[in-house]
Amino acid sequence: MGRARALIVVALALALPTQAACSSPKGGGSDGGPNTCPVGFLGDGGAPDFTITVLQADDSVVAVAQGDTVPMLFPPQGGRVIFVGVDATNVDGCGLQLTGAVRDLKTQEVRVDSRTINLIPIGGGHGVSGKTGESVAAAIANFANVAVCPNEWSSTNLYGTLYGLEVTVKDKEGRQLTKKLDVTPECGEPARVAECECICQTGYVLGQVCDGGTE
Repeated sequence: MGRARALIVVALALALPTQAACSSPKGGGSDGGPNTCPVGFLGDGGAPDFTITVLQADDSVVAVAQGDTVPMLFPPQGGRVIFVGVDATNVDGCGLQLTGAVRDLKTQEVRVDSRTINLIPIGGGHGVSGKTGESVAAAIANFANVAVCPNEWSSTNLYGTLYGLEVTVKDKEGRQLTKKLDVTPECGEPARVAECECICQTGYVLGQVCDGGTE
């Protein structure tokens, strides 16, 4: 009986699949099903790199350099937001953690937004947060939505003043990079300048009546 039982155990062990040897098919999810993000790795295998981008009022997406102005836009949730994105390479474009921050250079107070996004491949080993021509509604979820106004946190007016813009990307494999620029926020929508300058001024009090109503 003992020998027969041992043979049965060995036979079962040979028949069962070995979990350690299993892997999801390329492009599949962890359960072997279809992957909702087919982007995969972008780049040539070098060090991670990216250019900081921002979403404009006309739905265009532009690169940001040291000293540039960046628009503060009216988002669905109200107030004013700077929509911060990236044009990145040498990262996994699926499930990328994107963190954007705006820092008061005098007090070091900061406003931060972090979210997990899927980059949009544009060729050449690059992926972007959003492409020019997408509607704001479609694009904003793929950008860090850094809420800067109402301005109850900063020592100066948000508009016309130099602030620090800090962006970090980190992919699922731990590749990570941070870049910092000094930029000047501006009220980016001509039709909303008065209310923007009201709620983005230093000393604004929540509920304060602005030109055109209260935000």
